Amino acid sequence: MKRIIDITGIINKGMWNYEAPFPEIHIKPLPPIPWLDGRTVGCEIFEGLHSQTGTYLETPAHNYGNGNSYPLIEVPVEKLIDAPCVVLNVGLWDMDPAMGRRPITVKDLESCANAGEIREGDAILVGTGWGRYWFHPDNLKYAPYFTKAAMEWLIAKKPFILGGDTARWDCLEDPQDFFDEFYAADILMAGPMVDLEKCTAPRCKLTVLTPKFPITSCAPARAIITEEDG
Repeated sequence: MKRIIDITGIINKGMWNYEAPFPEIHIKPLPPIPWLDGRTVGCEIFEGLHSQTGTYLETPAHNYGNGNSYPLIEVPVEKLIDAPCVVLNVGLWDMDPAMGRRPITVKDLESCANAGEIREGDAILVGTGWGRYWFHPDNLKYAPYFTKAAMEWLIAKKPFILGGDTARWDCLEDPQDFFDEFYAADILMAGPMVDLEKCTAPRCKLTVLTPKFPITSCAPARAIITEEDG
């Protein structure tokens, strides 16, 4: 039996968002639109939508520029459907302003029971329970981050996609300086996500699909985990 887990965050006013100059999302209705037989139809404007709104998928072109790397549209869609995946749930971490931002360490990753299940070319998702704070105003301020060693551990696994439920991977106050290594490894970035803690299978499948924009390094995505008995 299959179990489907939607790990996509809701796009709506008040959700987490990167700081200015990134715009905030506002979903507004158009006035009723005249249609056939005197009827009207409705339509919505997604004001403030940008390529890193909500849960998104990203290529290295985000770092190198669309002219120096490949845009999202060039990623074969068949590779984004039922991609083999391992979800590493390191815990259900609570927001603690007194503690500040908590680092995700190599020990946290290796302590996951299914860490040994990772294979080259997998999608790897790291869960901390942070999706619970999707609409919290301090989501980014206290979000978990990866230590340099933890990111190097993940990169060494040679994943196709790397993602998780925290939106701010590095620590602005104590930069870990791993992004050059990450983008050079030609890994797709996915996230942030919600409900990763609901994923319990040692291995699963990830589907992550975006609208078909012609030239962009990233775009909002719908991400779904499929778990199968056995």
